[in-house]
Amino acid sequence: MTSLNFAEFFREVHGVPPLPWQNRLARQLAEGQEWPDLIDLPTASGKTACIDIALFHLASCAQRGEPWKAARRIVFVVDRRIIVDAAADRAQRIRAALANSKSQAVRSVADCLKGLGGEEALSCMKLRGGMAREPSVSLNPVQPMIITSTIDQIGSRLLFRGYGLTPYAAPLHAGLLGHDTLVLLDEAHLGVPFASTVRSIAREQARAERPLNPVKPVRIVPMSATSREEGRRFGLDEDDLANEIISERRTSPKTVRLKEVTPKLSERVKALRQETLALFKALDSSTPAVAVIVNRVKTARDLFETLKEEASNLDCQVELLIGRSRPLERDVVARRVIDRAGVGAERSGRRGLIVVATQTIEVGADLDFEGIVTECASVDALLQRFGRLDRLGKFRKSRGVIIGSDEVSDDPIYGAALAETWRWLHSIASMQDESHSLNFSIESMEAALKTADLQKLKGKSPTQLELAPAFVDLLCQTSPAPEYQPDVAALLHGQNAAAPEVQVVWRAEVPGSDDGKFYNRPEIVSELLELNPPSSLEAVSLPLHVVRAWLEGRSGDQALADMEGERPDDEANETDGKAARLAWRRTYGKRRNDAENAWHQIFPREIRPGDTIVVPVSYGGCDQFGFSPNSTEQVSDLSAASRKELRRSPLWIVTESTIQNVKGFDAEVGKATWQELAATYADQSGPELLSALRSAFGPGLLIEYPWLAQDTAVDLLSDDAADGGQLHAVVITSRGACAGDISDEDLSSSRTIPIPLDTHSAGVGERARLFAASVGLDATLVGTVQCAGSRHDLGKADPRFQTMLRAGDDSVFPGQLLAKGMRSARGIRVELGERHEAYSVALLRADPGLVSQCHDPELALYLVGTHHGRGRALMPDRADQGTVFSVSVDGVSHFFEGVPALGSLGSGWADLFWKLNRRYGAWGLAYMEAVLRLADQLQSVSELTTGVRK
Repeated sequence: MTSLNFAEFFREVHGVPPLPWQNRLARQLAEGQEWPDLIDLPTASGKTACIDIALFHLASCAQRGEPWKAARRIVFVVDRRIIVDAAADRAQRIRAALANSKSQAVRSVADCLKGLGGEEALSCMKLRGGMAREPSVSLNPVQPMIITSTIDQIGSRLLFRGYGLTPYAAPLHAGLLGHDTLVLLDEAHLGVPFASTVRSIAREQARAERPLNPVKPVRIVPMSATSREEGRRFGLDEDDLANEIISERRTSPKTVRLKEVTPKLSERVKALRQETLALFKALDSSTPAVAVIVNRVKTARDLFETLKEEASNLDCQVELLIGRSRPLERDVVARRVIDRAGVGAERSGRRGLIVVATQTIEVGADLDFEGIVTECASVDALLQRFGRLDRLGKFRKSRGVIIGSDEVSDDPIYGAALAETWRWLHSIASMQDESHSLNFSIESMEAALKTADLQKLKGKSPTQLELAPAFVDLLCQTSPAPEYQPDVAALLHGQNAAAPEVQVVWRAEVPGSDDGKFYNRPEIVSELLELNPPSSLEAVSLPLHVVRAWLEGRSGDQALADMEGERPDDEANETDGKAARLAWRRTYGKRRNDAENAWHQIFPREIRPGDTIVVPVSYGGCDQFGFSPNSTEQVSDLSAASRKELRRSPLWIVTESTIQNVKGFDAEVGKATWQELAATYADQSGPELLSALRSAFGPGLLIEYPWLAQDTAVDLLSDDAADGGQLHAVVITSRGACAGDISDEDLSSSRTIPIPLDTHSAGVGERARLFAASVGLDATLVGTVQCAGSRHDLGKADPRFQTMLRAGDDSVFPGQLLAKGMRSARGIRVELGERHEAYSVALLRADPGLVSQCHDPELALYLVGTHHGRGRALMPDRADQGTVFSVSVDGVSHFFEGVPALGSLGSGWADLFWKLNRRYGAWGLAYMEAVLRLADQLQSVSELTTGVRK
């Protein structure tokens, strides 16, 4: 194989040669050196290229046959809710080059990466949250990946409490990210508690009786020019400082003026407006790009509204960037800004630009402005903000303004550092210039900070909460979670430093309640939300106290910022709730035949940290730019767009609420239309009902999905005729399933296309073997994981489960047991009793010969029982009269009669859980679970794509 060459690889991918430090670090790693303990580089020095270096390191180790010496998953982490993700864009550029480049240097790297067993050389992912039935199949355990994330998202996943995830998906993410993963922490001085927690995870995993070897636990490499990290540092050397590109960026002058303004909001907004307009007009550029960076979302909102009025007079584009927004809408706004102000963007012949932003562009944003107006912040935040001013050092005439005062001694976001920084800026400005201006160039600020008290200017570091072994024992219990929960926010951001958060989703099919009254048919809404579960692409992440205040009609956003781990507001969070608007939350308990998936109405005071809540679009509170608590305009429903993005099968829900919420359609007319429709067409067939819906809505009011003309399933959610036959909802789905329908929700992913049980079991077993061998598990564990994969679904031989899968059609694979079955809008109602995993375990216990050839039969048994995320540490306790079934394995028939009773305390399941946690470590055990579960999911996707002939 051709020797790998980093410089040529880098040049071919990015069109420019690597900087000296980039080449040096890549060479050191390729020669066998470990990653340094700290990447000590200033802003604008190209730290994001550590992604390229880590990927090249993996390729070079793979070429030598030692892939375990690098990491397959490269996670680039920041502590902001970033809106412009330069790291994600870079990852996609690398991925495209690996897939399409004709360069020998790039092809050689691609070949090494493909040899690791993934479906492509590289895949990319943004971790922006996750929810029920949101597919995790892209988390292939053998696939080289670049993941961009925030501290909250990656950190909560590592700690078995993934924000927005179901309890059943949490161990999958914890296991996969807890091994074979390199975390690159950008601006690490802002994430010291997180870095400490990640190191503790690696330390705790080393305590296992049989740590996975050579597969390594997660490793973190902080990157910051102002970090107090100890150990081996990697920074710029003389060659770097002499480099023309680095020198240009470091020395480019940035003339910044200080302006004293009272902290009063109205005065701040007025001053920010005046200074922005003056700077825009004064800049020596025909079409300047100016950023206005503020510390509060409310300040950004108010300022944006005032500047919009000036846009036509200045012939400029005005944009608002806040991280408290829905990803699908956020990406649209971000692309507009990148197109105009991104590094290297074409500027000639374009309109001017004013971007009003929060902390969301301090990191992760590869933007380049000629002018910046900013509120004062801590010194590290200001350094980040002015890193976006003349970022490449080409303009050399950039100007800025810092607005502040020393009146606030304990700011809710920056604490005492805000006033200390303001006073320090005045002190160095008076030394540099009589007009109270200063040069904010990188070189100038480095010199000024050498004699400064950084502790005061950066604020007090939060008190670290150590990840003690007792915390690990609590966190690894995910289903059910223990009553006492370690403070995940404190482990990620420090004690008393973080406000707990929730995710909010707006839906048209959800009825509203502005008076605290409950909807009288909650099971209908629960059914609809199960059919069309929320996704992270349509959610806004907000502090709990802000959401409660908004639903209760109080003002709770005054101190809302765009920083992770910001302190909670001191405002009282409780009211009597009588006039509160209600929300919907998914709970995990018994419900009909599927147990854990019911949605219920709740008061704001019942919302808990980490919840995902769904509210009606009629509540307002969100627009194209993000959370807007004072807005009463109807919010757009993004569920259809998110389903398309996630590759889920098409689905359309029609209810009285959706008709009333159609923009431009009078609510009273909508109500009358629904009543007429329900009375006239409730007993009609699918095609007739679709025609009636089109007529009822009128031109332009019905979304004309192309798939509606194809094979569709129409289901009516209505009362029994004895109750008047009232129609509550019409559910229209495509009969064809898609890859995005495969998830951890076993009933949803079991209803795709018919697949025989023996075919699916053999496929999962073989895929699990390949995965386990490719990631480097030893031969004994490879055989155990393969055995578990081939046995995992034997419990589906339960006649009740087979009835559900056949959906009343016995002509499907007659005489054979199914693993996957027919797809319909709602499926056939069957009382299933205990889950199929429990029956699989019960059969293996009754017939130990099925796992006797495994090196670790206990592990095989456990992996079978947890392949949908239950049973950590207790299995669901469900009423069941038992059943009788037989299933053939390798030509031998095996018989079971009885009840698994795995949910009982006497079943020994919890003892098995704790024994294996001690044996392999919490993350090691979860990692092997992830290997099997993803083999199952990816096998299901493959079957869905290729199908199986009868």
